[in-house]
Amino acid sequence: MAEVGTVLIAVRDLVLADSLRFSLELEGYRTKLCELPFNPMADAESRACLLLDQDVFATMIGRGDGKALGRLGMPTVLMVNQRTQRLLEHARAAGVTSIVEKPLLGGVLFETIRMVLDGDGSLDGNSKLR
Repeated sequence: MAEVGTVLIAVRDLVLADSLRFSLELEGYRTKLCELPFNPMADAESRACLLLDQDVFATMIGRGDGKALGRLGMPTVLMVNQRTQRLLEHARAAGVTSIVEKPLLGGVLFETIRMVLDGDGSLDGNSKLR
């Protein structure tokens, strides 16, 4: 059986964080909740991705840490309420790999995580930032 991977969860809402952790672990992923402010590199493993909420991302942009995600060398999935052109521009500049819109219906989150862990969700080529 192939290694599923680890998902580092960076969200402010503890209820959402726990729900994501529970759902992802049911799908076979290992999870780690990142304390805010977070340093994903401290928890980095091979075959890992960062799951980032829009509120945390907005705080990073506001602090001037917008390009930090690209330096991580780890795929990043950004959960947003609504895609806007401005948000997409910030996400591209920051090095976000893929965006999913809330509510997270069906298996869209699991599919997106699986794609970025397999290297299929990069912004070059089959961009998920549309």
